[in-house]
Amino acid sequence: MKSANRELLDRLAAEYVLGTLRDRARRRFERWLLSPQVGAIVKAWEERLAGLEPQLVPVAPPAAVWHGIEEKLELRRMHRRPAARWLAIAASLAFFVMAGVLLTWQPGEVSTLPILARTAESSLQADPQTIYWRVAILGDNQELDLHVQNVHDLPAGKSHELWALPEGGAPVSLGLLPHTGDHHRVLTPAQQAALAGSKQIAVSLEPEGGSPNGTPTEVLFAAPVSRA
Repeated sequence: MKSANRELLDRLAAEYVLGTLRDRARRRFERWLLSPQVGAIVKAWEERLAGLEPQLVPVAPPAAVWHGIEEKLELRRMHRRPAARWLAIAASLAFFVMAGVLLTWQPGEVSTLPILARTAESSLQADPQTIYWRVAILGDNQELDLHVQNVHDLPAGKSHELWALPEGGAPVSLGLLPHTGDHHRVLTPAQQAALAGSKQIAVSLEPEGGSPNGTPTEVLFAAPVSRA
């Protein structure tokens, strides 16, 4: 699949996780989740947005509140403003274009997503005989394949986090490490840039859910990145 289609798929996955992809478009996208690559992109967005949603009970505002918002935003007078009308028309057209692409894009196209080549790898280990995680870097630092070779001790209420260590820059989180099994991860542009400038990656022990301040709390070990 062309990079433009990959970017479109990434946007649709983001809308799916946020809940803004609705009705027929959402149902059609859900059929694509049978593809492991689409599932990995959705899971990556779920991890990025995890914890951001407030634990609040929805409450319908009084009618007076909505009327006040309308007055402040002058919504009732928008129909008399040509610029506002054209802006609304443009937004509607953009929506229908996106919906049209989604509704006409066949599920078979998803299966043609190219499998990115392994371009680098690293083994996170305490010693050469005890490798805990194997990390494969795919494509142009675009995705990761993570394999747990030996289970590392993990205290209750803690998480292991993976970091890129760009030369001359601050560590950048590449997400939480799995405790068991295999995991595929799609990286953000910021993560890709950090990884491209790194000769090493590291593992830290963090509070459950990851570093609270965006920097490693307790680095357990680091490992070199071997480029192909």
